Amino acid sequence: MAGSLIEISSNTLGTDTSSVTLSGMTTDYDVYVLIYNNVIPDTADADLQFRFDENGTPNSSSNYDVSLKFLRSDTTNDNYGATNRDNMFISGSMENDTGSGGTNGVIYIFNPSSSGEYTYATLENIYLAEDGTMLGQEGGFVLSQATTVTGVHFYYDSGNIRSGSSFSLYGLKK
Repeated sequence: MAGSLIEISSNTLGTDTSSVTLSGMTTDYDVYVLIYNNVIPDTADADLQFRFDENGTPNSSSNYDVSLKFLRSDTTNDNYGATNRDNMFISGSMENDTGSGGTNGVIYIFNPSSSGEYTYATLENIYLAEDGTMLGQEGGFVLSQATTVTGVHFYYDSGNIRSGSSFSLYGLKK
């Protein structure tokens, strides 16, 4: 698999910022891989949110459907499913301590450049909740409208994304 990931866009934050957008999705690749590391909120209990981007504008329509499995360190694992959301959440309420907080994960994105098909994604991540619970998530989501996606957009539901957070978008070589 060496050489099969081609970097499209990346951003390691030098200062706290309200949102991060990575663009550059084209018809060159059918599958994109998004990797994020050490993404920490500057506000306790913030939830990391995600939207697909269309030519510089985050898609905020109520067309995101999701199905997730939460793997928990404190209790029984949880299932979550929802339709008609205006975003996809990447984490629940997160710890904002730079020594122990943050989330790391991988999102595979399918069909973003096909205006005649839905854009699908799978998610695998891990984060530390504000109450100290370690959580992992696996699952998927779909933007259930046929549109051309050109990028991705991350933000917290409150506060900013801390400096040092890293985001990278890759094309998966055909």
